[in-house]
Amino acid sequence: MTEASLLAPVADAPPPPFAGRGERLGFAGFVRDADSMHVIRAAFGPAFPTGLHLQQLSFAETIAFLSRIDTPETILIDISGEEQPLSAVHQLEAVVDPGTRVLIIGEQRSVSLYRSLTRTLGVREYLCKPLDPGLVASELLPWATGAAPLVEPARGGTMVAVCGVAGGVGATTIATSLSWLIGGESRRHTILLDADLHRGTAALAANVPPSTGLRNALEAPDRIDPLLIERAAHPSAGRLHVLAAEEPLTETWEHHFGGGRALAAALRQRYNFVIADIPARPFGFAAEILSLAQQRIIVTTTAPHNLTRVRRWLDLAPGGMQTQPPLVVINRYQRRRGASPARLATALGVKSVLVIPDRGAAIARAADLGEPAVGRKGRFRSAFLDLAAHVGGGAIAGGA
Repeated sequence: MTEASLLAPVADAPPPPFAGRGERLGFAGFVRDADSMHVIRAAFGPAFPTGLHLQQLSFAETIAFLSRIDTPETILIDISGEEQPLSAVHQLEAVVDPGTRVLIIGEQRSVSLYRSLTRTLGVREYLCKPLDPGLVASELLPWATGAAPLVEPARGGTMVAVCGVAGGVGATTIATSLSWLIGGESRRHTILLDADLHRGTAALAANVPPSTGLRNALEAPDRIDPLLIERAAHPSAGRLHVLAAEEPLTETWEHHFGGGRALAAALRQRYNFVIADIPARPFGFAAEILSLAQQRIIVTTTAPHNLTRVRRWLDLAPGGMQTQPPLVVINRYQRRRGASPARLATALGVKSVLVIPDRGAAIARAADLGEPAVGRKGRFRSAFLDLAAHVGGGAIAGGA
């Protein structure tokens, strides 16, 4: 197979010239499987109208080819199938020219691997398969085009992602109660954002109507500003607002990449706290919001199958703005029936966990009365006071 055929662009048109660097290309990608090829082609294609250099090759074939050419300015390498991924990346040192920006995709979900690649070996970004189109567009595409992903400034409100490991573990209840405690009772400007644009469960839990403007805002990211958000969000209690959509389940809606980033920036300008309710399977808009959060709360129950899923969430690569490890919250905890919090933390491989006691009946009664269960003194409220303190919500007037 010749070099020309290996670097044949996806488009029929010839590739653009790369003046000033001899024969060195601006970008070339080498991917092992067809599914990843499809995702990358769809995300990168519009940015390379005259030709995208993307080929389906194994890692060994990629190494052999790179050894025969001037390394492109940015390369995308697939290390799937390599038993020793760090050793595989070390092999690139012998065939990659200095100054080349390296992007890696693979199949291992490991925070330690991510940190080793990006902090020790100089890899610009690592994404795990199966590839999410939103993350490919927001985290890889800017590097491929010669730029760098935009990083939100540190100033502004705090975004907290509340993630349920599975449906029904109570993540929406956690997000709603935490939002009410910080925004409704302590009166710090807070917004509850439902990242599931089809179900609107956060709006239902907060007893407000879903927004009709959220989808329109995301379809025109360049128009998103704090004023538009304030008009689209609904007031709930005190200084708490809710932003949730309820798009028809039968209607296909295409997420515009970058909309989540623009929305997050506007929300953080307007509110002290953004509490995002993330679905158990975050794709598209939800995945983009998750990658922008400064703090992740992983919600589970003590059911064995749910505890197993916690490890997968802990292994997710941290977002660019994430400043501390995820916090694991055990919901509906029953002290007499379950293991102690210390034993649960040890089993999950974390320093500690926070438990929310099982108060199903009290929550149901409070919902019937139209009032938050977290507003009543007791162990349930005390647990949420601890949770608010963990995310920076500060002391709540009235205490436990």
